[in-house]
Amino acid sequence: MMPQSIIHLPIKTARLQIRQFSQADIEPFVHFMTDRESTQFLTFGEEQKTAAGAKELIQMTIGSYNSATPMLAFAVEEQATQTFVGFCGLTPHDNETVEIMYAIMPSARRQGFATEVAAQLARYALDELGYLRVTAPIVPTHEYSKAVVKKAGFKDCGLAQSINPAERVHQFVLEQTATT
Repeated sequence: MMPQSIIHLPIKTARLQIRQFSQADIEPFVHFMTDRESTQFLTFGEEQKTAAGAKELIQMTIGSYNSATPMLAFAVEEQATQTFVGFCGLTPHDNETVEIMYAIMPSARRQGFATEVAAQLARYALDELGYLRVTAPIVPTHEYSKAVVKKAGFKDCGLAQSINPAERVHQFVLEQTATT
């Protein structure tokens, strides 16, 4: 795996760009994080789903970008309008495996944005950062997110234990293919 400082942003898709969070993203991020329906399947702690906690989280993320250990959490915006439509991120597990996370604003859902983000960020992790596999643990009842990762090329590897001991998740995996 390549060092985190090697990530080159923005990462562009056909319609979107993945970029660092900015101060302008604080309000829409806090709005999303305090919407219980939007965060019901996300693994953020309850404190981070409050206005104060969400604001602290995004400010901490923005502040980390210039540190030796930047958080790998990013804003997603529609290129044509420069509108904040969601966020995504990577959580390294070891030198070979990274976990992907993505969330799309309610007003931007059902337009294929989540699939675009998941596919592009996963390919970036494999092709540019050198990971061998990208995982996407998904709550079994979250049918939309399971459909997203399947469309993005991930394979359903069945139920697995979550980091939360009381939870089981569907473990989806996208692995680097051998090149000859």
